[in-house]
Amino acid sequence: WGKYLEEGRLKILAVILLVLILAAAGLTFYVYRSKAMFLPALLGLGRFPQVKKESYYNGDGTFRQATADDSMAFLMQHPVFGGYKHMFFNAEDNVLKSIAPASYSAFMKAQGREEQLESSLESFNYLTAQVQQGRAWLLSDLYPEEDVEKDPYKSHLTGMFYQGEEGKPLAIVVPGGGFISNVTDCEGYPVAMELHRRGYSVLVLSYPIGKQLGQTEQVKQAEQACRELVQAVRYLNDHQEQLNINMEDFAIFGFSAGGMMTTSYAFAHYADSCHKHELPRPTAIFPIYGLDWNVEPLPMDRGLAVFSVVGREDPYGFGMIEEKIPALTETLGEENVSIRVYDHLGHGFGLGTETVAKNWLQEAVDFWEAHR
Repeated sequence: WGKYLEEGRLKILAVILLVLILAAAGLTFYVYRSKAMFLPALLGLGRFPQVKKESYYNGDGTFRQATADDSMAFLMQHPVFGGYKHMFFNAEDNVLKSIAPASYSAFMKAQGREEQLESSLESFNYLTAQVQQGRAWLLSDLYPEEDVEKDPYKSHLTGMFYQGEEGKPLAIVVPGGGFISNVTDCEGYPVAMELHRRGYSVLVLSYPIGKQLGQTEQVKQAEQACRELVQAVRYLNDHQEQLNINMEDFAIFGFSAGGMMTTSYAFAHYADSCHKHELPRPTAIFPIYGLDWNVEPLPMDRGLAVFSVVGREDPYGFGMIEEKIPALTETLGEENVSIRVYDHLGHGFGLGTETVAKNWLQEAVDFWEAHR
């Protein structure tokens, strides 16, 4: 009887093991289909997918066009990023590894950004072409080397710089992502492409997020992220001659969390404003669905030009800025405030091509030029 009992137990264990394997496979498949994330990598298992170097090039040595079927690993490890995998889309390390095998189209679908797929790919291919032609390049030394040695995640403060036409000002573009990601692919490169086509120099900023900021509380993470923008402006201010820019005439475009960083830098009452750090104030700021609704304009803010676009029912509360429009107008001057609050407009619309705010970028450029 003992032999039969032992065989029975082994069969039960085998069935249990099979059920667990099938459950794990099913869960992995579900997570991939719904989130475009590979569960084992999210749990820290496996390595980052490697991409063959030759897959990036045409036969004549130029960069081939990226497509919707290319993997996130392909895009994140593109040679233009110099080995910095976080510059196409930033998140915690295991999250990056988990989304790396997914196609870009699957990733965008899981993010609910399918309508932005075309513009994102166009802007990525525009960037690679500009790099190959010597009109755009990586900036990876925004922090001094000794700071990076103390905290390796300081190396995640990087940027792609686009050289504009002589006499045209600089735009700094700060993508959002709730301080837990960095949506550079939708809120960085598409905006940079449109501005660069109009002749402006542009820096698309990629910055540390989440625990990379050395903080665990979101409020503290936001505060540290604001300091990352301060450091980026400090670098630009110190390298004006090398980059052929004039920091007496520049603007900041910020989206969502990046818009809050932009607000914090430009307005005097914030702890890490340009005033506190004795750095140049932008001529104009463009916090798109990101103007901090807690902003308190002070007399020394007068003259700052502010343009913003947001949905009245923005799910993250940015529509509440509507209540501050009178105070902003009174302090900054009516001619310096243009805040568009729309019905039927969501969050994270980027260029807004398919929305009621489809013309916001051209309107923003017109506003900027009128205040230079």
